[in-house]
Amino acid sequence: MASRSKPKPNPRPAPKEAERPVVSMVNLGCAKNLVDSERILGRLAEQGFLIAQDPAVADLCLVNTCGFIQEAREETAGVLRELSELKSGGSLKTLVALGCLVERVADAPELNRFLEHADARLGFKDFVELPRILQEIHAANEAGRYAGATRSYAEGPTQSAAKKKVPSSYNDFLVAPRMRIGSPHHAYLKISEGCNNPCKFCAIPRMRGLQVSRPIEDLVVEANALVEGGAAEISLVAQDTTSYGQDIYGKHRLADLLRAIRDGVAADVWLRLMYAYPKHLDAEMLDVLASDTRFCPYIDMPLQQISDPMLSAMGRGVTKAQTEKLLDLVAKKLPHGAIRTTFIVGFPGESEKDFAELLAFVEEGRFTHAGVFLYSTEPLTPAAKLAETVSLAEKQRRREAIMLTQREVAKKRLKERKGATIEVLVDGALEKNSGVPKGAKAAGRSQLEAFEVDGTVFLSGPGTRKLAPGTRVTAKVTRTLDYDLVAEVVR
Repeated sequence: MASRSKPKPNPRPAPKEAERPVVSMVNLGCAKNLVDSERILGRLAEQGFLIAQDPAVADLCLVNTCGFIQEAREETAGVLRELSELKSGGSLKTLVALGCLVERVADAPELNRFLEHADARLGFKDFVELPRILQEIHAANEAGRYAGATRSYAEGPTQSAAKKKVPSSYNDFLVAPRMRIGSPHHAYLKISEGCNNPCKFCAIPRMRGLQVSRPIEDLVVEANALVEGGAAEISLVAQDTTSYGQDIYGKHRLADLLRAIRDGVAADVWLRLMYAYPKHLDAEMLDVLASDTRFCPYIDMPLQQISDPMLSAMGRGVTKAQTEKLLDLVAKKLPHGAIRTTFIVGFPGESEKDFAELLAFVEEGRFTHAGVFLYSTEPLTPAAKLAETVSLAEKQRRREAIMLTQREVAKKRLKERKGATIEVLVDGALEKNSGVPKGAKAAGRSQLEAFEVDGTVFLSGPGTRKLAPGTRVTAKVTRTLDYDLVAEVVR
């Protein structure tokens, strides 16, 4: 008997197009995360998604997570828990965790509990596909097939990003348009992704992977776009800005990038360099910063420690003598400039002698701004194999000692500016009765203070409250505080 072929099934009818999804974004963590969040929103808006500021009125809420240290992970877990409560009575149906902590959990599954309230988890390789993925989840929600649609995204990445470059798909994401959610007059320009430095305490390379720099010409184009969008100040950021270009050009090319931005951006905007690594910062980079008054005479350079035993144990790749020589070079190339740094106290093996050496180093008064972190063990880092030798109470004592010392340094530095006339970039008006210095009506910064991390210049004078953010004014310093200045606008 002749065989018969099986009849072909009729194609399933195309589902009715779902209404445009409403998406909200909660950004956590550093400035580099903020740039990612702005790119994500830009892509979604480009693809027809509606963007809501309030997660309670959204269909999907995206949380761009931070997994840097324990405190950041706990913040992420708390935000996800709080947002999950909105699903019981409103339109919100899905919580999507993105980014660093998602990648960190793939590397260290014991951290999984921090994401327990997320319905879906998407890593960096998924960023370029977010419009499609979120549309799929939303359509399934509308059709009552929620569980099936999210099942493939519930666990997130399964492979660690450690010692790998970000997927090539992420490179496409790096040129996506940005929907700015940060301050309109200040913008971050992320010049590279990932990090190749071997610091033994840091998990960032295990989340963000190896360094991937962006081409110089792309960054000049984006810098101009940020200016056209209203930015009066642009801060260059990366995990390590000073090693920019090594992966794509075969050598460090931060100086070339700075020159290209200087020559390719005609607008009179402030340009600020953040996240410099002491091993790579050199005279050529500093010479370019000194070549144009639009470059802020400011270096953000985390040092972490200063004693040679600790620098070696931390894998910093520099010695105390090299660090001191570099700081002298910065002071020579950028006279009257500012240096911001951070330190870590309580790293395994840090002795009283090591700490005393660090404290004496801070007392020298080299730093305009400084912050201090307590060491905490990060899973799978080389330092995680080391036994803790400094108690939490002692770490806190050491941090307090450094911060009190730096406060006196900062006060002394600021007193030297009393009576000076300075240029100030206005950040915004101050509310009445907000506990600020008497007579202050607006807040801003000089070129020696970075946005949101350093001190403030409190401004007084007629019409000051009406000054728009991004306006530059001339002011005379009338009073100094521990970390802030009070100044009167003169023009």
